[in-house]
Amino acid sequence: MIKLSNVTKRFGRKWVLKEISFQIPKKQITCLVGRNGVGKTTIMNMIMGLTHPTKGNITIDGERIHSSLYDNISYVPDQATMLNQMTVGDAMDFMRGFYKNWNDEQALELLYLFSLHKSDRIQALSKGARKKVDILLGLSMDAEYILLDEPFSGVDPNSRKQIIDVCTGHFMENRGILISTHDMLEVEHIVNRAVMIEDGMVHRVLEIEEDEETEKKTIIDMLKEVDAHAERK
Repeated sequence: MIKLSNVTKRFGRKWVLKEISFQIPKKQITCLVGRNGVGKTTIMNMIMGLTHPTKGNITIDGERIHSSLYDNISYVPDQATMLNQMTVGDAMDFMRGFYKNWNDEQALELLYLFSLHKSDRIQALSKGARKKVDILLGLSMDAEYILLDEPFSGVDPNSRKQIIDVCTGHFMENRGILISTHDMLEVEHIVNRAVMIEDGMVHRVLEIEEDEETEKKTIIDMLKEVDAHAERK
């Protein structure tokens, strides 16, 4: 389990995140949801050690973050990770040489499922296809946790369906998944938990099936209430 406890982040004089606490259990999909700019990517960057909390703690399976733990986490950022002039095969070769937990068998299966080819040049691919390349590279590592930053942003409907199929398939079995999105409609039917971020704070953590049954509202209805509350401020 990845656990964030009272995590606060300040850039200069601006407090971006305030007392953030939530968990990312294995075998479940957790969703960070909130408007653009509320700090979702900053949270992922802190988990990966790309920036550090001003206050608070982040642990992975009970241990404070240190370099050897990152073999257990794969991060797929919103921005492309490979050079445009590379082919998909070049990108796969790079990852194989750089990461000891690279899984060739899994990579080839994802290549087929995403209708990609090793000879495809990245700069010639659509945004949706580039996103699939990034996800292929991230999911082809034998990591126990997967972080996906806005995996559906700007992709075409067919690519979105393929990504959702992969996110709900055997590739994610026994892994702890964190997905960020500003549009819950994209992931409503695949996530177990939604962490609602507003004004740099956790507004609410929803256990999807449990809270929808208790409150007799869909997760979308509850998110609309949060948006309405934010607009009144």
